[in-house]
Amino acid sequence: MNNITKQDLRNLCRQKRQKLFNDGHIEKISTEICSKISKSAVYKNAKNIMLFYPKAAELNVLKLLDIQSEGKNFYLPRCKENSISVCPYKGCDKLILNNFNIEEPITEPISDVEILDIIIAPALCADKRGNRLGYGKGFYDRFFSNPKLRAKKIVIIPEILLFKTIPADIHDKKCNFIVTEKQLLELA
Repeated sequence: MNNITKQDLRNLCRQKRQKLFNDGHIEKISTEICSKISKSAVYKNAKNIMLFYPKAAELNVLKLLDIQSEGKNFYLPRCKENSISVCPYKGCDKLILNNFNIEEPITEPISDVEILDIIIAPALCADKRGNRLGYGKGFYDRFFSNPKLRAKKIVIIPEILLFKTIPADIHDKKCNFIVTEKQLLELA
């Protein structure tokens, strides 16, 4: 994607994703992605998994709470100021809306992010080199920069939002896996 700005790409991807949502495809794509993740070795070997709570037309990974979840602990992010805290989450836990209109847990954050095995991160799009394009606030890039973090980073997107290359800056952190409804790419 030569000569396109990140903001223009964000706008384009929001439109494409919204169309998938309006056409009723996001739910099916979410189910297929969760199935691929649950069958993967990285998921089967993981004990502590950070998900995200879907907003609007985002893919829904909360289905993993019910698929192959025995012996696994789940977490959700809580955004405060410019950082992410990692909070334990069970499907029935109370959630509150944050300033970005995203549901967040009220449970006490964990102090040691080293326990995380997998982080499933939201994105508007990604490329086959492991770059992800988020919403532009940098929360996940800052979080992924934590030197104590050893978790594998998984980005989930619809196949139509996986590109050969997307714009990336020096501070952008790559992911280890990209999962679409059609494929699971292991990158590093």
